[in-house]
Amino acid sequence: MNGALAALRSVFALVMYRSVFATRLLRALAHSAAACLLGVSSAALAAEPAHVVIFTGTDPIQPAALVQIKQIRNMLETSAPHGAEVYLEALDGFRFGAEDLTPEFLALMKKKYANQRIDLLVGIGNHAADFALQYHAQLWPGAPVLLTSVPESWFTQHTLPAGFAHVPFRIDVSKTLAIAEDLQPDAHHLVVIGGATDVDYSFIDRVVAAARHPGRWTSVEVWRGLLPHEIEERLARLDSQSAVVYTTFYRDREGHRYFPNQLLPRIVAATGAPIYGWYSTYLEGGVTAGAMYDFEENGRLSAQAALAILHNGGRTEGLKFPALSTRCTANVTQLERFGLSTSALPADCELIDFPRSIFREYHGVVLSALAVLLLQTITIVALLAQRRSRRLAEADATARRGELARAARFATVGELSASIAHEVGQPLGAILSNADAAELLVKASRVDTVELEEILSDVKRDALRANDVVQRLRSLLQKQGGAFGPLPLERTLQCALTLVAPEAKRRAISLETDFDAGDAEIMGDAVQLQQVVLNLAINAMDAMHDTVALNRVLTLATKRRAGGVEFTIADHGCGFGAVLAQRLFEPFYTTKPHGMGLGLSIVRSIVEAHHGSVGVAAREGGGTTFTVWLPCARATGETAHVAASHAQRAAGALGRAEGATQQTST
Repeated sequence: MNGALAALRSVFALVMYRSVFATRLLRALAHSAAACLLGVSSAALAAEPAHVVIFTGTDPIQPAALVQIKQIRNMLETSAPHGAEVYLEALDGFRFGAEDLTPEFLALMKKKYANQRIDLLVGIGNHAADFALQYHAQLWPGAPVLLTSVPESWFTQHTLPAGFAHVPFRIDVSKTLAIAEDLQPDAHHLVVIGGATDVDYSFIDRVVAAARHPGRWTSVEVWRGLLPHEIEERLARLDSQSAVVYTTFYRDREGHRYFPNQLLPRIVAATGAPIYGWYSTYLEGGVTAGAMYDFEENGRLSAQAALAILHNGGRTEGLKFPALSTRCTANVTQLERFGLSTSALPADCELIDFPRSIFREYHGVVLSALAVLLLQTITIVALLAQRRSRRLAEADATARRGELARAARFATVGELSASIAHEVGQPLGAILSNADAAELLVKASRVDTVELEEILSDVKRDALRANDVVQRLRSLLQKQGGAFGPLPLERTLQCALTLVAPEAKRRAISLETDFDAGDAEIMGDAVQLQQVVLNLAINAMDAMHDTVALNRVLTLATKRRAGGVEFTIADHGCGFGAVLAQRLFEPFYTTKPHGMGLGLSIVRSIVEAHHGSVGVAAREGGGTTFTVWLPCARATGETAHVAASHAQRAAGALGRAEGATQQTST
């Protein structure tokens, strides 16, 4: 009996164990299936774009809100894992009062988001924070909330529930006051301007408390909710001994509503004292300086915080976000308007709105123009220096050319020395003979005075003849500059022929002249022109060294042609070849065994200095013809000017034409 009962108990226990095991197994399978379904659902949801509501407590087109909304929206749509659908809602509580709008607005929101899944709510401003804290569970249950642009004082008065996070937004008005103190160390009167809303009052009180704490400002005056024209009138009476702090201005005492930055251009234009503020949106209105809070930067920080929450699966626990920092910014135009120096600002202070100037607006163009002007100046200075150096070199070369031409005249006279000696010797011999005859007459018993007078007259004539030869040689050989003036060409040529005639006679060469220029005058130097005739005549006589006596004829002819006078010197000498004609006037080129090659080169230099031309051609029947053309002198009234001009240019032309001779002379 006992054995049967024990066996029965064992069977029952086995059945119960298997039942419990089966139950547990079924439960495990059910949990696994549920987990799989949830995983599939979560994966499906994760592949969808995030649904984000941006809720602002002010008008969304207010600059402070607008820049943040744009920054948050752009970053969410571009940086979220699967993109984002962003919805914008606004409660203009700063200007109208949130408590009056809440019931109707709440009903609209409930209807709008009744069947919508929201993954994140971003609240901008303290009115949005109040609304989200109170109605979040009704409108967006389970969605995490990120608050931004909410003053730090708000968080000391409210406790955030789970799922709420915030980007710190600490406004330190004392930093802006410190900048005002640095820029205006002698100012002790502070004016604080604000509107008539609770937010306006809050900021005014903070500025007053910060200004009175250090005791720096001996007089603090508060203008709350004044009408715009009242503010303008009072500001116009201020001077640089006062400083103005502009807080916020959403409503005046009569209920007119504004954006805070809306009034700034008017009051900045009217003020007689610098105006300071701390919002970056005030810079466009013309505030002078301040420790600025950049709303665009705050939007970027808020967008990064929102992305961090979405990446964390919507959980806010353990996430910490950096606070928005201030940046010293100053308006240079306003600083210069009030005579304030940028040196009083911190070294890292950003300077904006420089006064309009050509250099600032066209920086690259101005620098390029200055560079071009500098290069042009350097080029002009270099060219002037080069021109001066060239003129000095030309003057030096001209002096050397003059010495060389004078040396050439000495050489020419040397060639004429025999004939010159004969020319001087003849009158001296005649003088001596006449002196002997006079001596005999004096010693005679009866002096024939008539014959003695004839002898003395002959002596005087021969002395003048010898003196004339010496004077011509002296004028030819003396060192002198170019004395340009009106010259009768034919008379000048005749003087040169008197020096050539004795040498031609010695060489048994006949001289023929055919002067047909009349009284034509040229502008030139007599000595230089005589040297031209001497050089050409001696070359012609040298060329006829081997010519038969019958053909030894040197012809000098003149005629008017093309506004000038042309004279030719022709011979019946050996002539020249076609190739030789190209080199006849080159310096140091000569066909004579003992020649220097400078005679014809000097001829060309002198002729060009007289603005003339010289050419050479073969003569029919054998020989050579040198042709020189010189311009006639101008009208009498222009004579002096032309003479000076010719004299100045002659030196340069002579130096340039004889450039190759400088090295040899040196």
